[in-house]
Amino acid sequence: MKKTPGSLIFAFFTFIYALLAGGVTLQAEVPESLKTPLLPENLRVLTGTENSGSAVKRSDMVFNWLHPRIVEAEKRRRTVYEAVKTPEQAAEYQKRLRAEFISAIGGFPERTPLNPRIMSTMKRNGITMEKLVFESRPKHYVSAILYLPDETKYPKPWSGVVVACGHNVKGKGLDIYQKTAALHALNGIAALHVDPIDQGERLQNFDFETKKGRVFSVQGHNQLGVGAILMGQNTARFEIWDLMRALDYLQTRDDIRHDSLGMAGLSGGGTQTSYVMALDDRVKAACSLCYTCSIYGLMKANDTQDAEQNIFGQAAFGMDHADYCVMRAPRPTFLGTATGDFFPIEMGWQSFRDAKRMFQRLGYGENIDLAETDNHHTYDKTLREATVRFMLRFLEKRETPIFEPESLQALPYEEILVTPEGQTVLLPGARTTYDLNRDEAKRLTAKRKPIDAETVAKIRELAKVRDASAFGEMKVRELGEEKLADGISAKKLILEPESGIYLPSLLFKAENTPEKADVVLFIADKGKTAGYDESILPLVKSGKIVLSVELRGWGETQQSFRASYYRPSHLGTDGADFYVAYCLAKTHVGFRTDDILAVTRWLKKQAFCANVELYGLSEGCVPVLHAAVLEKDAFQRVTLEKCLISWTNTVENGEHSRTPLTSTVHGALRVYDLPEMRDYLGEKLTVKSTKDALEVN
Repeated sequence: MKKTPGSLIFAFFTFIYALLAGGVTLQAEVPESLKTPLLPENLRVLTGTENSGSAVKRSDMVFNWLHPRIVEAEKRRRTVYEAVKTPEQAAEYQKRLRAEFISAIGGFPERTPLNPRIMSTMKRNGITMEKLVFESRPKHYVSAILYLPDETKYPKPWSGVVVACGHNVKGKGLDIYQKTAALHALNGIAALHVDPIDQGERLQNFDFETKKGRVFSVQGHNQLGVGAILMGQNTARFEIWDLMRALDYLQTRDDIRHDSLGMAGLSGGGTQTSYVMALDDRVKAACSLCYTCSIYGLMKANDTQDAEQNIFGQAAFGMDHADYCVMRAPRPTFLGTATGDFFPIEMGWQSFRDAKRMFQRLGYGENIDLAETDNHHTYDKTLREATVRFMLRFLEKRETPIFEPESLQALPYEEILVTPEGQTVLLPGARTTYDLNRDEAKRLTAKRKPIDAETVAKIRELAKVRDASAFGEMKVRELGEEKLADGISAKKLILEPESGIYLPSLLFKAENTPEKADVVLFIADKGKTAGYDESILPLVKSGKIVLSVELRGWGETQQSFRASYYRPSHLGTDGADFYVAYCLAKTHVGFRTDDILAVTRWLKKQAFCANVELYGLSEGCVPVLHAAVLEKDAFQRVTLEKCLISWTNTVENGEHSRTPLTSTVHGALRVYDLPEMRDYLGEKLTVKSTKDALEVN
């Protein structure tokens, strides 16, 4: 893929903004331990000109294969959107998208007592600030500050607005967010300012000895996302539920008008606002700022964001950023944009146009508006004033020019802390998001049954493994043969199971190997020479032929673009590619299983192949298990080495887990886990060794 200037600028400013806000831990783009070992040049297969004859980056192969599928999905969404003409059709469109959205994040937990506690109160400039915590789920604490107006100027009850924070370490303590909440209160609207998970006083991946967070903000959201994905959930589910419970809290208070609630947020807070305003009808007025652009546009630039900003299958079922506005139409909605934002301004205007057209079809075009500030990605004075003015117009029916006073200054971070020690996880009995994930994993384990024929069909569906009919004849290119030590030869092959996918492969054979022998299809995530001395060589010396294949996205085609954004030390180097596929409702496990099965079908037609055995090393074990379970009779024997104990183990070790994103399947633990797959294979399977999710791959 050729990186466009916009793509590079976007990636750069994403990093700089998060760094300035304290949300990024500096690290190498790709840690040395994660790099695929450099091959001797005589064993390298790809040249980078396989696709069109012109030079392309090998590491972009998977993305380049995905790109036309993004374009197709965008066209499908456009066709469906343009077909909506009547209020009845609009209602059906909204209903379908809401249902798809809620299903994709795993639904919502049951409502439990909030048990709110006001920890302390302070006053400034006529504003009362109530520092409080509530439980969005039992013992899962949310820290917040409620900014209340001067009741001598604005009699109770007041309208209430929930203010969501963007990515930064300080959460509600960042000055731009403090000023946003305070400006509401100065103008007669109560503002409940909430810390998101992994920010401010709500660090979840927490070291209780040092009393510091291990990771936070973007990296924290990504780390949490791995376990959530495996259970068919999403980091967004935690954020959405916290904010819905914040609305619940406002509705418990006598000084708040329960039918006059709003929500506002910028950047990651704009994401959260967009989600909640789309799903909760109590949000009468909503302001989402410096977020709205296009999921398809981000995907086409390979610029997907962190875990909560990517909803499983959303590009496939047609939920673009504009649709968060459309789902709430015709309730009042405001979009704030910035001319120099790293979220491309042109995409923001296009999404606004899409939403505006739908509002107009419902007869309320005036209920949606957009403001553009001549600035970069920030909640500046212009956007703060526009937010409050919009809220006054639609919640208070007051058309009032808003000018933020120069005297409005943010408080030092220490002064806005709510909890005694500055972190909710240090409150007695506190439970983290990882604790909640562990509870869910335990529940799912108790529900699962041994794999049977019905389960096998569900596995194929969940992993998105295609039927053989989706593939044509394997194209094979031979690139010569290299002589290795001990009389071993390595024939270099490029296997092309489908257009645009090139699998670098080595066919290892001893001098005395019979013309027809058992073939071991060897799969390792670290490339086609990984495990050569310990695993491949003994197999070849025993009289077998070994075909070591680099499945798509491994070895020579390993992606590393924007790797540091996705915590590569724990989640792998290809998070960008993963989330593009994820939004298309596709999985890398499925892609790689497709590759294995396509190569197996080809092998069985070759004169030199007596039987096919399957061998998985480390992360290679995951697609190997899927291929073996789905096509059990295709393999004489299956061997696993350094196989992950279970995906449940990944969830159990959540804060520290080192399971790559590309080794996950959305919702798998609702139906199956790796141990059940191993049990299903019975005597056909040999497990040489296992590893837990803490081990460095």
